[in-house]
Amino acid sequence: MSEKQSRRRRGLAVAGGVTGGVAFGAALAWGIPRYLARRTRASSVDPYAHEPFELPPQRSVFTVESRAGVPIHVETAGPEDADLTVVFVHGYMQDMATFYFQRKAIAEANRGDVSLRAVLYDQPGHGRSGPLPRTEYGIEDLAEVMHDVLTAVAPRGPLVLVGHSMGGMTIQVYARLHEADFRERVKGVAFLSSSAAGLDTVETKPMRALRRLRRTVLPMLQQVAGWTPDLIDRSRLLAGDLGWLLTRKAAFGHIDPPASLVTLVERMNRRTSMQSIVGYARAILDHDETATLPLFKGLPALVVVGDEDLLTPPEHSRRLAAALEGSRFALIAEAAHSPQLEYPGEISQLLLEMIDKVVAEIGRGSAVSAAPEATPFERDPGRHRRWSPFSRHHGHRLEP
Repeated sequence: MSEKQSRRRRGLAVAGGVTGGVAFGAALAWGIPRYLARRTRASSVDPYAHEPFELPPQRSVFTVESRAGVPIHVETAGPEDADLTVVFVHGYMQDMATFYFQRKAIAEANRGDVSLRAVLYDQPGHGRSGPLPRTEYGIEDLAEVMHDVLTAVAPRGPLVLVGHSMGGMTIQVYARLHEADFRERVKGVAFLSSSAAGLDTVETKPMRALRRLRRTVLPMLQQVAGWTPDLIDRSRLLAGDLGWLLTRKAAFGHIDPPASLVTLVERMNRRTSMQSIVGYARAILDHDETATLPLFKGLPALVVVGDEDLLTPPEHSRRLAAALEGSRFALIAEAAHSPQLEYPGEISQLLLEMIDKVVAEIGRGSAVSAAPEATPFERDPGRHRRWSPFSRHHGHRLEP
């Protein structure tokens, strides 16, 4: 064998070794998360394994076009002529599925002669709604979308507004921008894991990461063509098992959350485009509606937060509750940023108790006389389901 042939054979051997090493490393990088995720899913005690999260109880499905031309996905549960409408507004990187259990609770609630209706929608750039036509968004944009949804599917009658995280911020801005409608119609509010101001000073890993995202990625997206976030989104879709493990670790306060809930949260996060993730960063960090809170004076109010929430830490909810005179504050033990999913029975019960206060204050006569009228939007009839009462029993601490 010639020296040239020998060098070539050695080169092929080295190349084969490198290729094999890369392939082996890639297999490990792909295989280990997949193995761990499957094993964790299999070992987790899951009381929600058969919950149809993709097919919740609904009465109608709408597409509402906002004044900015954004198609907004809206669903309702309960009779259209209900005495009281409960509007759910979800938060950052989630969608209406975060209120799955509370939607069920409203659909199944028996409040005597007072009927309830739930209205849920996906915020722009989340779930099945279209994105806002800009690189960067504001909470004011979300408040206007909320106004458009109410005008379309719940134009009349008393309301209870329920906001989680960024959804709570949306409600605060809505009260400021549409004060007359707010004062006339809103009879109760609930803020879950939300804040009125100061998130730009929170020194937790997730919030420091959000500030870095705002400083670095946002300027790039404002200068580079739209294909850049598309490529990032494709890579995120390929990282399913790793994303599932990270979600399990970061998004839940309980040491062993049900696998189906981890899958639900991971799916909501993954469906939120990078454009939306970055586009809302400044709005969340700059949010300050402290001066708006007096508008909520006198309303039955519920403020809930998990004691392990790293995105909107408990002190933010404490300050919010202190500013809402007479509100009920609940600190949920072993819960992170989405207590409505981790402890659905408790949160649904707290919400229904607040709704009972609303019903007692407005009286059945005024509620019926202001029942919502039919809307002109074409509907897709949803399946009707009957759900057995459900509650997951875990302790929570209530503070005045």
